[in-house]
This record gives sequence, structure tokens and C-alpha cells, in this order.
Amino acid sequence: MEIKYSETAVKQLKQIAKGDKKSAARILKGIEAYAHDPKGSFDIKLLKGKYAVFKRLRIGNYRVIFDDEDSVMLVYEVKHRQEAYHD
Repeated sequence: MEIKYSETAVKQLKQIAKGDKKSAARILKGIEAYAHDPKGSFDIKLLKGKYAVFKRLRIGNYRVIFDDEDSVMLVYEVKHRQEAYHD
């Protein structure tokens, strides 16, 4: 599966990497692992409400908001768990 990042997600990953390179690397590794094998054991949930079209991937204290269509994984946002659902 191909991975595409939104501009927002790229900025958020860079910001995370500034403060915590280990977490940023772990997030990227988790995204790549999911893209390689979506049927694996990942903590994935469908979001509710107006964001019901998106999925959430939990990686430690971070949440990756994404959508996967056909063979493309579109990563929209990467946020700390405390900030992830306040939009």
C-alpha cells in the first residue's frame, strides 16, 4: 500500500521529531507497518460523528488520523492523544 501524507501531517511529524526523535521514528514505523500489512494486529478504530469516514491508528501516546482507499493510505494528521479529538 502506498502512503501519502498531507501537509499538516508532515508539519506535525517534523514538530514531534524536534522534541522526541524516538516517538517520531516509532510513528513512521507504525504507519509503514500498517501500510505493509493492514490485516495485522493494530489498534485501529473508526471515528464517529462528522469524522466517521476516517480511521484512527494508535501508536503509543500518538494518534494517526487516516483513510485507506484501494491501495493508498492517506495520512491526514498525527497528534498527541490529548489533542487528537478536540476539533
